[in-house]
Amino acid sequence: MDPERPLKPEPGSEHPSPEPSIPGAGAVAGMGLQFAVSILLFLLAGQWIDRKLGTEPLFLIVFVFAGAGASFYSIYRKLMEQQRREDEERKRK
Repeated sequence: MDPERPLKPEPGSEHPSPEPSIPGAGAVAGMGLQFAVSILLFLLAGQWIDRKLGTEPLFLIVFVFAGAGASFYSIYRKLMEQQRREDEERKRK
């Protein structure tokens, strides 16, 4: 192998094809992160209120369930909207 001569790429490899990806994987990961952050924020808010009012664990429990419920509802709405868009695209084709 001559160090003076640069290596040539193999024919057809100048533009490698992109790696196959799972469609919507980013959106699903974002929903999972949203769910976790939502519960965490509601948990912290519940703890803070409980400390201020001296009602530990009442608001912590209420806020965790409220955060989970709100997050589930938000994810449900996003999934239904995505499903509606996919159905419309299929009808157009």
